[in-house]
Amino acid sequence: MNLKPLPCDVGFADAELDHYLKEQSQLKVIIRAWNQKKIELVFQDVIQLLDQGIGDIANVCRETNQTDFLISALETTYESIPATHPYQEYAFLDHNDSKVLTVVAKSVDVRVAD
Repeated sequence: MNLKPLPCDVGFADAELDHYLKEQSQLKVIIRAWNQKKIELVFQDVIQLLDQGIGDIANVCRETNQTDFLISALETTYESIPATHPYQEYAFLDHNDSKVLTVVAKSVDVRVAD
């Protein structure tokens, strides 16, 4: 794993998953920060999602290496994987740095609300 944390004004440490909703190719993940502020992550053009029992969240990161999970997602999207593509793997990590929710998407937008 080679992970780069996503920027967030509040921070993801000690956050908890509230819910997520997938509509067509968009995934909206709502988490509650340590100070009860709502953090909304909106992923665009999602091609793969793996939920492994998400609960407490320590961080949300972008994987900078090409993983087996990313390759699997690309194989379902492309007949032949191109040398360059717009997809990235994003990971929600628990306190043990284990991936508990993994998303392959073109982009993500992080917003903080009250």
